[in-house]
Amino acid sequence: MHKKLFALFLFILLAGSVFAQVTLTANADKTVLTLDDELTLTVRVTGVKGNVTMPQLPSLPAFNVYSREVEQSSINRNTTLTFRYTMLPRFVGQTIIGPITFHYQGSTYKTEPISVRIYRNGSPAKPSDSSHTNTDLAPTQQPDPNLPPLESALASQAYALGTQPFFMVAAVSNRSPYVNQEITLAIRFYYSQNFYDAPYQKPTVSNIFMEDASSSEGTQTIRGTLFRYQEQRYRLMGAAPGPATIGAATVTYHVGSSPLSALDRLFGGSAVSEERSASSAPIPLQIRPLPGGQPSSFYGAVGTGYTFRAEAQPQQVEAGEAVNWTATVYGATNLKPTKELIFPNVEGFKNYPAASASGSVSGNALNYKTFKTVLVPSASGIYTLPAIEWSFFNPATARYQTLKTQPVSITVTPSTREADGYDFSASHPTGSGFQTLNTDVRYLKTTYAPEPGWLSQLAGWKIINAILLGLLAGCVLFASVGRKSLVKKKTFATAKNQLKKAASVNDVAEATASYLHQKFHINTGSLPLKDIAASLKKCGVRPATVESFSLLWQRLDAARFAPADSAMQSAMDLSEQAMDVLSLIEEETKS
Repeated sequence: MHKKLFALFLFILLAGSVFAQVTLTANADKTVLTLDDELTLTVRVTGVKGNVTMPQLPSLPAFNVYSREVEQSSINRNTTLTFRYTMLPRFVGQTIIGPITFHYQGSTYKTEPISVRIYRNGSPAKPSDSSHTNTDLAPTQQPDPNLPPLESALASQAYALGTQPFFMVAAVSNRSPYVNQEITLAIRFYYSQNFYDAPYQKPTVSNIFMEDASSSEGTQTIRGTLFRYQEQRYRLMGAAPGPATIGAATVTYHVGSSPLSALDRLFGGSAVSEERSASSAPIPLQIRPLPGGQPSSFYGAVGTGYTFRAEAQPQQVEAGEAVNWTATVYGATNLKPTKELIFPNVEGFKNYPAASASGSVSGNALNYKTFKTVLVPSASGIYTLPAIEWSFFNPATARYQTLKTQPVSITVTPSTREADGYDFSASHPTGSGFQTLNTDVRYLKTTYAPEPGWLSQLAGWKIINAILLGLLAGCVLFASVGRKSLVKKKTFATAKNQLKKAASVNDVAEATASYLHQKFHINTGSLPLKDIAASLKKCGVRPATVESFSLLWQRLDAARFAPADSAMQSAMDLSEQAMDVLSLIEEETKS
């Protein structure tokens, strides 16, 4: 019976783990399109096993779904299913693609809604008072005037070049951005005929940071001809005030019969093809400088819609234990180029900054950047970590705005660790009070003393007594000195052996602290670095060696609470440095 209950409990746990691993996401390849364009909706299900049902699409009155594709991949028996739906818009306006629903093993999963804006097709161009010298470049259609600047520029160029079966266009969302303001570059390759072998060469840029963003496909009707296009988008940021340039993007393609076609192989002839290329026009930009009056909490972010929060974990520790204080900013723009956040100092804590981390939120258009510092309290008490400020420049208002986190309370209890190891930050009171050393009460004897024996008589010979006492004292002194010398030599040998076997920074720190404690009675757990250095000087260590020890101790301190990526290499380096410093100390304090 017990075995059956255990098996049932295990099954429930395994089933729960399966449910926890299932994820459902949905995204559209574009959220701005015209009536002659198409939209691809991608729905991805991960972490499922066995046969599953199709996701349920919501009601889509604004679209006609004319194509469905399914891809499946498996890793460690967990299946990922990707469903792609190609849809054509039906009418103009703002619309919502509602939550997609997926049922699996009794659970229901839903995606977030997706907002899409649909605009009108291009309309016939109005007659212009100025004559065009090149009528081929004169647009016969005009884009919807409500289109966003980027999409409007792409459509206008396409209408102007629509007489060619292959062409490329490029446009940016803003030609005069501020420094660090993120803008979008879109490049499209249009084609109305078949082609093959078409490598793409992205544009070169100057005074700009460029990062891949997304790729998509679409359609556009130009002068009555249906064109398809391949689109590549990039995120751009101006590096410094002044002019900037986006070079031409190029596609080299082939038209004609494909190499080694069935007809070529049948008659032994060679392929008939022609190599051509299409390029976009270069785009000049003018990067504007940020205005003055930047707050001290400004680290270079330019944009809108940021959120900022901070947390500390754990919130209850012992003195000398580490607290991770992290601050994370979220936003739609690229946050990688922003500077490192400077955390405020907290009285009673040592501060060890760590490297920041950047990325994007899975299944979301948000990016994030996380800053971290390690705090080590030196004494018990209740502390409040202050609010952290983080500012950004809003290009829409041309003003700086500041976000502020909430303060965090930390409870620090007294340390329960022994203070003879590598607890760098522990602090213990020395205390004070009275202590009984001896007593001076003597009691009188009421009995008669016995007759003195020969030993008592021998004690009366003062010369012999002095000689014997001198010999005894000499033996004791010789044994004591020899023993202390042996202990000191053994202490150094033990430290060397520990340093050779050290596999972590803590091992190096423990070996160094143990050596100082056993040889010089220096308690590193309860003394700040300046007091440890002063104690070493009193023991005869030279100032230069004391300085070397201080640098070693600071490196150990920092490596413990703000470890680098290569912890093993750091331990090896610190072990070698500790060996050199302890050897100098041993040599200088032999006497």
